[in-house]
Amino acid sequence: MKIPVILIGHDNIALVALRQQIDKERDFDASEKIRGFDDAVEAVRAKTGPAIVLLDLSRDPGRMLALAQEIKIKFPGIHLVATSGSSDTEIILQAMRSGAEEFLSQPFNWPTVVQSLERIRAKINLQSSKNTGRGRIITVFSNKGGVGTTTVATNLAVTLAAEHRKSVCLVDLVLQFGSVTSFLNLEASYTILDLVRNLKHLDPMLVEGSLVRHGSGLRVLAEPFHAEDASAVKHTDVEEILDALVQSFDFIIVDVPKEFDEIVAAAVEKSHQVVFVTEMDIPSLKNSRRAIDLFHRVGVAQTNIRLVLNRYIKSKVIDAEAVEKALATKVFWTLPNDYPTAISAINQGIPIVTAASKTDLARGYRGLAERLVALQGSSSYSKETEEEKRGVLHKWLPGLARNTRVNKKREVS
Repeated sequence: MKIPVILIGHDNIALVALRQQIDKERDFDASEKIRGFDDAVEAVRAKTGPAIVLLDLSRDPGRMLALAQEIKIKFPGIHLVATSGSSDTEIILQAMRSGAEEFLSQPFNWPTVVQSLERIRAKINLQSSKNTGRGRIITVFSNKGGVGTTTVATNLAVTLAAEHRKSVCLVDLVLQFGSVTSFLNLEASYTILDLVRNLKHLDPMLVEGSLVRHGSGLRVLAEPFHAEDASAVKHTDVEEILDALVQSFDFIIVDVPKEFDEIVAAAVEKSHQVVFVTEMDIPSLKNSRRAIDLFHRVGVAQTNIRLVLNRYIKSKVIDAEAVEKALATKVFWTLPNDYPTAISAINQGIPIVTAASKTDLARGYRGLAERLVALQGSSSYSKETEEEKRGVLHKWLPGLARNTRVNKKREVS
């Protein structure tokens, strides 16, 4: 959902240009015109739900500050941003006292404007998640390399963000050699390691600032820049980071490595769904059965595993029914085999759903996203209770439960 931005002030070139620029943003919807004093309150009153009001103090700061106070009193849910051609500290202080959460100097610096709007968006998402429930975590997993988990994760995430207008964060937990940013042609300034180093100060603003933004509106939490830094990320860090992300996003898509270790176990334990990707050859199915059996032994509910057949080709030798019988798991979705389209998109750093939107493969990804969105509000999408899901890490790491008890005992003593 786009967040409305209402611009209030004297109609001028700077505000008109700002309105046009904001309107190009996927997450924000600028008002059709710049409002004056006479119709400002009514324009705000007409909005339902969260909104941002940007007030220009340049021409008549006293009157505009009084208007800011009136808006905050009558509409406490509105988020105020003040702007002025003057950077005088007294003006900034008065704006903050009147309820402004951000101050933008003129002439406008667009990256600074975006950062301010994004900070407010993070606050709105946090408040929304508290009111309507937490986001959903979907881990994309395969026990075999080369079956397309990163392709599935990136295209699923982009489809949810671009076509379903969901707030989505894609987390790359392939910590040593992750490739999510390469698949999306992104350059990250920060990585998961920056969040790990600041866990004590984790809040929506810090999380937002650590993510890289894709043109679809998707946010990405990148893997560490250096492979040797992967060991600095612990399973407890992953748990805390995922707990923070569900407060700000509708969906968190997690790309994990094929080796089932404590990092993967932590992601799986936090997940509402595990999209299990496999292919229809005998070696893949044999290994998939072993992995699914492992999931069951460590406490992952059967109903939380969504089996996806990638590069699916109808065959008389092995069909979907045979796969279900072999894996004792229902096939949730199939993605058609179209290697030329997939590899072309990957090499360009463009998602398949964007680069080849009319292909059967792109339609397959849109169908997968639709199925998962449909499950979002259904009873079959609910997580296990805390007691039921606690088994994953504790069963995978037998000493964890004992160590936890010892640590708690030490804290008490």
